[in-house]
Amino acid sequence: MLTLSAGSDPAGAYNGQRRKRKRPPRGARCGNAASRSRLGSRNLAGASCQQIGALLLLLASAATARGQADFLSSAELHQAGLVKSWQLQLPLAAGQQVADSYLVDDQIYVTTQDGFVYAVDAATGALRWLNRVTRGGYRILRPCHAGERVIFITPAELTQFGRYDGGPIRQFLFRFPAGSPPVSDGTFFYVGGINRRVYAFPLDWEFEAWKAGAAGQVLGQPALFGGHLFFASEGGDIYSCVAGNKQREWAVQVRGSVTADLVVDDNGVYVACRDRSLYLFDSATGGRRWRARLSSPLYEPPFATPDVAYQFSADDGLVAIHTGAVPSEARIRWRLPEGRMALAVDPRFVYVLSRDQKLLVVRSADGKVQHSVAATGFALGMPSPGGSGIFLASTDGRLFCARQRGAALVAARDVRRALGQAAPLAEPAAAPSAVASAPAAPPAAARAPAGAQLVRRAIIGGKSKVTKQFLSGQPAAP
Repeated sequence: MLTLSAGSDPAGAYNGQRRKRKRPPRGARCGNAASRSRLGSRNLAGASCQQIGALLLLLASAATARGQADFLSSAELHQAGLVKSWQLQLPLAAGQQVADSYLVDDQIYVTTQDGFVYAVDAATGALRWLNRVTRGGYRILRPCHAGERVIFITPAELTQFGRYDGGPIRQFLFRFPAGSPPVSDGTFFYVGGINRRVYAFPLDWEFEAWKAGAAGQVLGQPALFGGHLFFASEGGDIYSCVAGNKQREWAVQVRGSVTADLVVDDNGVYVACRDRSLYLFDSATGGRRWRARLSSPLYEPPFATPDVAYQFSADDGLVAIHTGAVPSEARIRWRLPEGRMALAVDPRFVYVLSRDQKLLVVRSADGKVQHSVAATGFALGMPSPGGSGIFLASTDGRLFCARQRGAALVAARDVRRALGQAAPLAEPAAAPSAVASAPAAPPAAARAPAGAQLVRRAIIGGKSKVTKQFLSGQPAAP
C-alpha cells in the first residue's frame, strides 16, 4: 500500500490512472504467454502474476491509504527538520522476505530471498513492476542501467528488462562464474568473474567483446569514469584500462584483498581494502593521494562527497574522512561508533542509519548527533549521493522516503507520470529457432526495441583470447 505525504492525493492518482489509461495486454507486465512458453520453468511470471493481482487489489483500495500508520514518527521527523515523502508496503507473498535494496539512479530495486525483484520509482514510491530474476537461490547483485534497460547478474546468467515497464528483453547463460555486480556505459556492460577475469559484453550479444585478466577474483563492482574502466581484485591489484578496448593505463597494488565496489569521482578512485585502509588513487596516473587507516577490514565502499568520504568500519562505526590535501594526522575528521551507513548529505548535516535502527541527523563538521528518529525494523539503507531523498527498507517489505521540510510534495500527477513511463510491450514475434548460426552484430543503442522479448539461448562459437600483455609488468606499489 502506497502512502504519500500530506497534501497529496493517492486515490486520485490511481483512480485517475484507471480512468485514463487502457488496461495493458494480459501478462504484459510479468511476461506474456509467448515469452513464458519459451522460458519454460525459467519463466518470469508464475507466482509474480498472482502477486501483481494482489497489488492491483491494494491499489483499488488506495483511498484508505491515508489511514495507514506512519512507519516513522511524523513528530520526530519534524523535529529533525524532515518530513515523510512517501511510504510503501510491498505485497510480499507468504514466507517472502526482502534480501537487499538498491537505489540506482531514479529507481529502487528491492530483491527477495526467492529471486523476485520489485521496481519502485524513487521520487514517488510508485511500484512499477515485479519480475522474477532467478530460481537458483543466488543472491541478486546490485543491477545497473543501460539507457532504458536494467541489467541483473547472478553467478550463472544475465537478465535484462525494460527499466520502466519491466518488459523482458534478453537472458543468457555465462560461460564463466560471474562474481561482481555489472556496470554499463550504454553500449557495453562490464562484469568481473570468479575466474580472475573482467569481461565486456555488448548489450545485444552473447559473446564478450573483450576480457582481461586480474591477479585474483573480481568481486567488487567495477567503475566507469571518463571513458576508462577501473576494477580491483581479491589479490590486491587495482587496474585502469580504456573501456572500449581494454588498453591498460595503469595498475597498482595494495597489501590486502579488495572485494568492495570501487567508487570514482573527480577526486580519484576510492578503494576500500581489507588491510583496514581506505585509499584514494589518482584516476589518470594511479598515484596514491592518501591512505586512511582504520581499525578493521573494509568490505563496503565509501559514500563519497567532494570534501568528505564516509566509510563504515565494524570497529569504528561510521568514519568521516577528509578527501582533500590535509596532514595525515588530520585525515580522519570524526568517528561515530553507532553509525552504520551514510544515506544522504546537505551543506550542514549527514543523515545516518545507525546500528540500532535509528535515523540520525549528524553535524558534518564535528560528528555530533543533533536528532534521532526511531526506525524500528529498517535495517536496510539506500545511499543517495545525489541527495534525492533518504531511503530506508525493512525485511518485511516496508519502504520509506523522507525529505527535508519544504521539499515539494508528491502529487497525483507525479504518480501518474511515473506509472505512465511503463508502456505495455507489443506482442513478440515468433520464437527463434533453437539451432542457429551466430547472431547478427548488435546495435549500439541501449533502448529496448518495440516488441522485444526475453530470449534465452545457449552460447555458441569460440572464445576470445585473454590479452597476455594486460598483466605484463609488475604493478607498482602505492
